[in-house]
Amino acid sequence: MSNRENVVSGLFWQFGERFGAQAMSFVISLILARLLIPEDYGLVALLLVFIALANVFVTSSFGSALIQKKNADELDFSSVFYFNVAFSLILFGIVYACAPAIAVYYHSPLVVPTLRVLALRIPLIAVSNVQHAYVSKHMMFKKYFFSTLAGTLVSGVVGIALAYLGFGVWALVVNYLVHTVMDICVLFFTVKWRPKWMFSWQRLQHLIGYGWKMVAAGFLEVGYNELRTLIIGKVYSSGDLAYYNKGESFPRLVIDTINTSISGVLFPAMSREQDNREAIRAMVKRGIKTSTYLLTPLLVGMAMVAKPFVVLLLTEKWLPCVPYLQVFCFVYILIP
Repeated sequence: MSNRENVVSGLFWQFGERFGAQAMSFVISLILARLLIPEDYGLVALLLVFIALANVFVTSSFGSALIQKKNADELDFSSVFYFNVAFSLILFGIVYACAPAIAVYYHSPLVVPTLRVLALRIPLIAVSNVQHAYVSKHMMFKKYFFSTLAGTLVSGVVGIALAYLGFGVWALVVNYLVHTVMDICVLFFTVKWRPKWMFSWQRLQHLIGYGWKMVAAGFLEVGYNELRTLIIGKVYSSGDLAYYNKGESFPRLVIDTINTSISGVLFPAMSREQDNREAIRAMVKRGIKTSTYLLTPLLVGMAMVAKPFVVLLLTEKWLPCVPYLQVFCFVYILIP
């Protein structure tokens, strides 16, 4: 296949994976929102910020560098795999040890067990990150389609069952963990790559030259997106944070579905054309145009019907999230 054909095929499967998974996640989140109280959502939203900060090291560094490197081979992938897993265990230990201090700061004893269990996502994501890099590198986006849908479906069923049985916040925690485990399992059986018993510090040092930039960008992105969550979680109640988070989640669902699909395909395609600036510039322009044409009418429409939308899907107990939803719809229109 030519690079252009790979991009077209990749977009098809990426959009299928994104829309399929997001549609399924959307339905699951509606059911969970009806079964759980806003305070459960607020607590998990707060704790996921700490997991996201730790995962920046795992997801933004070597995985992106592997995709960008033209001649990445088995030694590169295996070295990154073992380093990622080892480093993620250190990060898990740090988060585990810091949980009591975070609980004191936010005046919530439930933070300790909840954060410690959620932190298991860090080593799990370290494993899946290299699998994702391999799939993206070879533009095998059909594999993403099945792994994401399987993870979303199984984790959703488990989460809903636990919520119905009255497990509260633990329904959300287990939902996140099961999703990552299923993603790993499906890719393990559908992708032939396995880590070999080989390791090279020299290869890692070469990849760090690109990876540290992605880590810096990842920290800026997480800081920009989640700093407000940390502040709201401290100053206001977990219920207020839940309304803010839920109001943001709907427009973000739209923008993430479209932009993740486009960028997920463009990045490996651009890495193949990294010596051709004109080709890269043309790809970026097409990506921004496509994103803008799709996002603007969707977000404007969502803002206009925000109140009946929330009442119909989430019930009246979530009405306080309407103003946040409307504001974020117009904010996200400005983000290419």
